[in-house]
Amino acid sequence: MIRTASRLTWALLLVAAAAAASDQGSARTQVILRYDCSSEVGRREITLFGNGTVRVRDGLRKETPVMLLGELGPDELSGFLNRLREEDLSEVTAWPARGVEGPWIERCRLELDLGEQPGEPARPARAFEFGRYDSLPLNLMRVVRVAEDIGGRADPRSRDEQLPPGYEPRPGDVLRRVDGALFEIASFTADGLGVELVGLREPLTLYLPKGELGREFVALERRRSQ
Repeated sequence: MIRTASRLTWALLLVAAAAAASDQGSARTQVILRYDCSSEVGRREITLFGNGTVRVRDGLRKETPVMLLGELGPDELSGFLNRLREEDLSEVTAWPARGVEGPWIERCRLELDLGEQPGEPARPARAFEFGRYDSLPLNLMRVVRVAEDIGGRADPRSRDEQLPPGYEPRPGDVLRRVDGALFEIASFTADGLGVELVGLREPLTLYLPKGELGREFVALERRRSQ
């Protein structure tokens, strides 16, 4: 009788372990949010999975995208989910104001699937498509901001390429951004804490703190000889 009870206990433990593994597996593949923006030039995709994994894929159309990964802790994940659930998108269908359009202007698709929550009515999965510079409803704009904040949790150290260890920027340095675009350091800001970068292939100027260069750029392409 004791041996039978022991076998039953082990069987129950194995069933419980299998169920837990199944839950973890489904959470690993469940997509809560996907924010995908692309143009004829490049594409950036932010994905949040049910287990708290953040994946960012960024790059030019003709090149293999850079992929960054991050992991949200339980409290961080709950915080982001609460921010998303605070926004009621049930009546958002369309908006009249469209922004600038063109081959270099990104078109975006936002997919959101928050699933069911105890004590709350089920929310169907939703998808929205819009231009980068469209005038969006305020609640949808806030969800886009949450998506971008989630993308910021991807760890730059998870990518294969990085700036050289201990890199100190100099005017004339040409850096390659995560999407493959090349920028040259033009000068420093008046306080010496920031860097002005000018795009070499597109008419774009960036201003970044020195400490943020490692987040945006993956390689020192060339350096002007002293």
